[in-house]
Amino acid sequence: MPAAVAGRRDSDALAADWITVVAAHAGAGASTVALAISDAAATDRRVHLVETAHPRRSGLIAAASAELGTDAAGAWQRGSRDRVTIDRRVADVEPCGWPFLQSSEEPAVTVLDLGLPAPEDLSRLAADRTRTVVVCRPTVPGMRLTEHVLSQLAEQPVVVAVVGPARWPQAVKATLGPRLRELRSRGRVLRVPVDRRLQIAGLTGDRLPKAVTDAGRSLVELLMPAVPQPRHQRRAASSQPGVAGEAR
Repeated sequence: MPAAVAGRRDSDALAADWITVVAAHAGAGASTVALAISDAAATDRRVHLVETAHPRRSGLIAAASAELGTDAAGAWQRGSRDRVTIDRRVADVEPCGWPFLQSSEEPAVTVLDLGLPAPEDLSRLAADRTRTVVVCRPTVPGMRLTEHVLSQLAEQPVVVAVVGPARWPQAVKATLGPRLRELRSRGRVLRVPVDRRLQIAGLTGDRLPKAVTDAGRSLVELLMPAVPQPRHQRRAASSQPGVAGEAR
C-alpha cells in the first residue's frame, strides 16, 4: 500500500467512501472480485480501480481494453475498460502516493485491489473505516484465515465474497468463526462462482462471464445501497398506471 497519497489528497488515509478489496489468503481471487465490483458499479458512473500488488503478482495486467501509458513519475501504468480506469504498479518500489485522475475525470467510485495485505495494512484499514470486501475460498484453512482478517476489522462495514461452489462441505461449515457466522446470518456473505474460462485465461479486456458479473452487481448493492426515494415521490410513482407491485 502506498506510503502517502498524491495529488488532491494530503494524507495517507484511505477515503471513507472508497471500496477496498482484500484477500484473506493467497489465491483467493481478490482481483476478480475487484474487477467484478468495478464493472458493475460502472454501469451508471465512472470507476477508478487501483491495484497495489507487485507487478509480478498483478491479476489485472491484461484487464484493460486499452493501455494509456504511465503517469509522470513512471510509477503507475494506466489503462481503460469502458467506464473503468485501471491503475497498476509499474516498478518494484512502492509508489509514493495514490494515482489520481484529473478533476474532469473525477470518478464516482474508487475501488482498491489490495490483494493479500500485510498486517500493518490491515491496521490502516481498521483505522480508516473504508467499505471492505474480504475474499476467500470455501476451505477449512480459508475460513480460518478469513475469521482472523475479520477480527482485525471488527469495526468495519465488511462484506465477505466466497469464490467457489454454492454448497460448502460440512467440514467448512463447522469451521466458521463467530464473526463469519454473524455476517452470514445478516446476508453479508456472498458467493462468487468459479468460471473455467477465467481460471485458464485470467482476467482480460473481455467482459466478465455473466455469473461473475451478477455477483459483482450483488456486492455493489450491499456496498452502495440505493438512496430511497422521498415518500412523496414513491406515492406519486405508485399512482401511475401499470406500476408493478401495487397488489399486496
